[in-house]
Amino acid sequence: MSDQNTKDRILEAASRVFCDKGFKSTTVRDICAEADANVAAINYHFGDKRKLYYKVLQLWMDQSMKHSTMLEESVLSLPPKEKLRLYVRNELLPLCTFDDPEKAKKRQIRLLLKEYVSDDCDPELFKCHEDIEEKILFPLVRDLLAPMDDPKIIAQACMAASGVIVHHFLMIIHYPEGEINSEEQLEFMIDFYTTFILGSLKAIKEKYHAQ
Repeated sequence: MSDQNTKDRILEAASRVFCDKGFKSTTVRDICAEADANVAAINYHFGDKRKLYYKVLQLWMDQSMKHSTMLEESVLSLPPKEKLRLYVRNELLPLCTFDDPEKAKKRQIRLLLKEYVSDDCDPELFKCHEDIEEKILFPLVRDLLAPMDDPKIIAQACMAASGVIVHHFLMIIHYPEGEINSEEQLEFMIDFYTTFILGSLKAIKEKYHAQ
């Protein structure tokens, strides 16, 4: 069996075990048993448990972003309101449980959020999502607030717009009612948050552009 096959098998096994048990409760032996590999193979390919965990988190981020169409040329040319709706949809998809009955995505979100607020978090882990905010959300908010061009107000508005959905991510960790259990509920939440963000931006524009 090739080294690459062994590496992939370890990564897939570690993803399942970390998702089920978290970082602290997972042992290297757990991963070895799941992957049918030995400790030497884990050390050889990943170095140690912490580095393997980081690779798993990267895998989860890549998986959550791979279906995103936000950076496609056809999306970049959409009118601002349609683009905002698509942005909200992409942000809410990881919260859906109707296509994830085991709620693995919820456990992954919990671990990713925990890593995000840790003192030694590597910013590269979340760079793919930051790229979406920089290339999509910021220009989108700027367009919706035009002709107002105060960079501080635009930056604060971006933070507020994304913060609404971040709060939903935080809420589902402890409150199951925040989970999105059907396609109908997903569409409702997309409509709700899009309307909320548009209304908030309109109010900001009216208040601060008049000053």
